[in-house]
Amino acid sequence: MKTFAHIFVLIIFAFANVSTACAASSSGQFSNGIHITSGSIPIARFGFEEEQDRDYDRLPDDWMRRKGPDFRDYVFAEIDYTQAAEGRRSLQIEANGSNAAYYSKPISIDAKHSYVMSASVLTRGLKYNAAVVTFSFLNQRKQRIHRIVTNPVSGTHKDWSHLQLEPLIPDENVRYVVVGCHLISSSKNDITGVAWFDNICIGKLPRLKLASDFETHFRQSDARVTIESSATGLDTEYEEEEFHYELKLHSEDVYGKLLDQTSTVITQAMIEESTESENTGETFWELPVYPPGYYRVRATLLRNDVEIVSQWTSFAVMNLKGKSPEKGEFGWNLSGAQHGISANDLLDITRESGINWVKIPVWKLAYSQQSSETGQLLTGLRNQSIIPIGMLVNPPTEIRDKFTEEWTGISELFTSPPIVWRQAANQVMALYSPTVTRWQLGNDLDSSFVGMPNFEGSLDGIRKELQRIGQIRQLGVRWNIDSPVLKNQLVSKNFLTLIFDENTSYEQIQSNVEAIHSSGFEAWTIVKADDRIHQTDPHQRANNLVRRMIDAKRSGADLVFAYDVFDPEYGLLNQDGSPSDLFLPWRTVTLALNGSKYAGSIQLPNRSTNHVFLRDNEATIVMWNDDPVTEEIYLGDQVSIHSVWGEKTIVASSPINGRQIIEVSSVPTILTGCSAELARWRMGVKFQKGRIASSAAEHEDTLLVTNAFPWSIQGNVQIVPNYGWEFTPRKQTLSSDAGEQIELPFSVKLPSQTAIGEQLMAIEFDLGGSGLNFPFRVYRDYLVGMGDVHMEVRLLKSDHGQVIVEQIITNETNPPEVLDFRCNLLIRGRRRHTNNMPSLVSGQTRKVVYLIPEFDKLEAKDLWLRADQKNGARTLNELLNEEQVLKLLERPRVVNSVEG
Repeated sequence: MKTFAHIFVLIIFAFANVSTACAASSSGQFSNGIHITSGSIPIARFGFEEEQDRDYDRLPDDWMRRKGPDFRDYVFAEIDYTQAAEGRRSLQIEANGSNAAYYSKPISIDAKHSYVMSASVLTRGLKYNAAVVTFSFLNQRKQRIHRIVTNPVSGTHKDWSHLQLEPLIPDENVRYVVVGCHLISSSKNDITGVAWFDNICIGKLPRLKLASDFETHFRQSDARVTIESSATGLDTEYEEEEFHYELKLHSEDVYGKLLDQTSTVITQAMIEESTESENTGETFWELPVYPPGYYRVRATLLRNDVEIVSQWTSFAVMNLKGKSPEKGEFGWNLSGAQHGISANDLLDITRESGINWVKIPVWKLAYSQQSSETGQLLTGLRNQSIIPIGMLVNPPTEIRDKFTEEWTGISELFTSPPIVWRQAANQVMALYSPTVTRWQLGNDLDSSFVGMPNFEGSLDGIRKELQRIGQIRQLGVRWNIDSPVLKNQLVSKNFLTLIFDENTSYEQIQSNVEAIHSSGFEAWTIVKADDRIHQTDPHQRANNLVRRMIDAKRSGADLVFAYDVFDPEYGLLNQDGSPSDLFLPWRTVTLALNGSKYAGSIQLPNRSTNHVFLRDNEATIVMWNDDPVTEEIYLGDQVSIHSVWGEKTIVASSPINGRQIIEVSSVPTILTGCSAELARWRMGVKFQKGRIASSAAEHEDTLLVTNAFPWSIQGNVQIVPNYGWEFTPRKQTLSSDAGEQIELPFSVKLPSQTAIGEQLMAIEFDLGGSGLNFPFRVYRDYLVGMGDVHMEVRLLKSDHGQVIVEQIITNETNPPEVLDFRCNLLIRGRRRHTNNMPSLVSGQTRKVVYLIPEFDKLEAKDLWLRADQKNGARTLNELLNEEQVLKLLERPRVVNSVEG
């Protein structure tokens, strides 16, 4: 393991050289945190005007046409004098049953700049062919290192398509770029149609380089942050305009709040010295120690007081663990977007991410120069308790080309005769088995196996073929929500993977997990966050991600994976290895819940939603409330609160009653170190009936308690009197062995003003020597009313300052009863209003109406509506405080046919 210093350096470089080219600018694009605004200096522009056809042969000077079997000479291509996006001319290629391509001469560039590229394309009459512009980057020996391609243009268009590529920082070995204009085909070729190319431009700008490795992006919580910045080789002038520069830096938190900032003026002397030293103008910016959380740093380069380029990076401050959990059920999917992270950095990042599983696409890598490095990565993951799952996706080109471009998915390949794919698959198995023993056919978006006839037999056949070379413990595919699952008759327990996103409810994911389990498969879930376009608030994105992770965990899924980790919209990491704003919420949840089992929930005094997970002798409780509330409850003696951003706080307990005060909001709060026995005890307490009639008679019930401690306990219990309720006996002693359930009978008498509906009761236990230092309370709802007679209150304010009160009673008794009620409205400072409601038969709803004159003059606007059954056992109460009354008055009038 690496040793981490308590100071780390974030290095920022800006490079440029003197350039002589025509002026242009780019249009604000992002790539790897780079933002180009304006002021790029073109190093080449191809408009195919007269100066680029000096010999008047209607062919661009110094350009070369590609030749070969797929690039026939008879395809007409020349400079057109009648079409242009800008100027008077363009390069024209006519479709005629073949591909065609023209290439520029190599243009000198270097790795000290960032480059912006654009082109204009017009097509007419193309159906199967398309026009693209390519930019190929070459090394010193003019070998291609990298190529980028514009979006294809096809069909018939009236106006030119203006294509802007994202800014690019070339590889250190790049020395040249070559422009290509292409007419490419699909499965067929057009024999008519035409494409035009014009205004192809390459511009350069200074380069901002942010150091990018594990140690710069993931910091120990007590580490200081020093940002080192330098600028060298900047252009001093262009077209007789002299340049001066300023480099600005600022840091901000996850919400975009500015924390610190600094700036450095880059002098002419510093620029002149840059040719000899890359450290000219070097400055150090030391930040204060930041608490755990997610932070971003922005570097901005200004030229003549105008911002020309900026770049972001991010870092997470957290408590580094130094190792992966020994075991767990959370994992990552590393397929999808490309990244430039080294294997060593990726091992460091995964080790600190709280995961034990990683999905990696290996087929393409097995046929690349990275095959050896991939093998080392897979072995390294294994060595740090992270199990790799090989994804058989993106087969070699010679195999993929045997199928149509629009194939349904990888199932078409694997259900074809094994001779088609056996040799290619065997190479993967030979390279990476036995390090990889679990395999997935296709990626997490490929649901082509769903609904396949004889799915089980096909999967077993594929498994037997792959096992000729390597060991396979499990084989699986992506499955769709609510798709039927056939019974797995095989001994091996293969897996099916489900996507859990914002369109999937917990009930859906739970029922699908159960269906998969009952069919003999393991159920794996992919948790997908909200995208950044439609949900820009990091607070809400973290909220939704964490809730989804908790739902996936409590659904009973065997493994829970993060959706494509490098995806720019949904991912946990940026392509340079820096954390996104979702990395810490994911990590916090995985570290808290790894290896735990879902146990249920406890009732809290302010009814916050919560879920209890048990691991060894400790409980972890996750709670949230859509309305900010404070929960006061005793959860144990060593409770810590974790925010989703990774900040840990030890919760102080009251020295009087031991209770912790917890501020709860819509973003889940994670509490660790809670007493497992206390959580189990709370979940095991219940009333035998839990419901009594709304009458003043004495009612009997029994409190059921299960001893959740692994030893015998003795103590006492009382139901805390509230709402004027009278309990007999007020306090009872209890004694039980471990796991024993005891029954504690009691009677309760209700006061006359008791409202019908659920009433929250507090039951206080004092267990003395049970290992808890304080008494604790358990909260349970107790239902008043038998549920067969209901009372509703409606209020309406008249134009004359009067309030009309409707007391509506519904009789739903079964067996049917005929009820007589004496109804009352009580207002503080006013006389009682009384009405009778005789002979209310079962199935009938009737109302009593009261008029409150001069309502606004009431000092207290509390209302108490009461209905006493004559010669019966029911009393209905509704007590409305002033706030509730005013809310009811704001509601629109509801017209119905209730009898008066």
